[in-house]
Amino acid sequence: MRNLLKRKSDRLSATVSSLLALFLLFSVSVACGLKKPWRDYKAKPFDSEKWRNGDRIDRGTMYADLFMKRTLNGKTQDEVLQLLGKPDKKATVEGREVWLYRLEVVGEWTSPCFPVSFEPGGRTFAGMVHDGTMSMIVEESEAK
Repeated sequence: MRNLLKRKSDRLSATVSSLLALFLLFSVSVACGLKKPWRDYKAKPFDSEKWRNGDRIDRGTMYADLFMKRTLNGKTQDEVLQLLGKPDKKATVEGREVWLYRLEVVGEWTSPCFPVSFEPGGRTFAGMVHDGTMSMIVEESEAK
């Protein structure tokens, strides 16, 4: 009887140890930049409906295509609203209104945003100009 209880106790300890090891491995993986390993972070073509209805990860997969194809260049604010929906935040940088759309991307970014800048005349371009440098992705804290 005593041996049977000891074997059950040993199996329980082994199971708990294995579960703890798996949990720690998963936690370290997520903390080291894997983010949500069950989600697909691969770059995808821009899709207006998926952008508007998606989350930060969905947007993070499409922002490069949106920027590289210059889809937003010359659009009005109404046209940008129709394509991207309401921005998560608005800011003014170097006299331009900038709309920020939050993203989640794999890497070292903590609060990445896709900026859409409007010239004083109202027309737009993807990215943000600050101190003569244009960025296609910025930290939210950069656009105050």
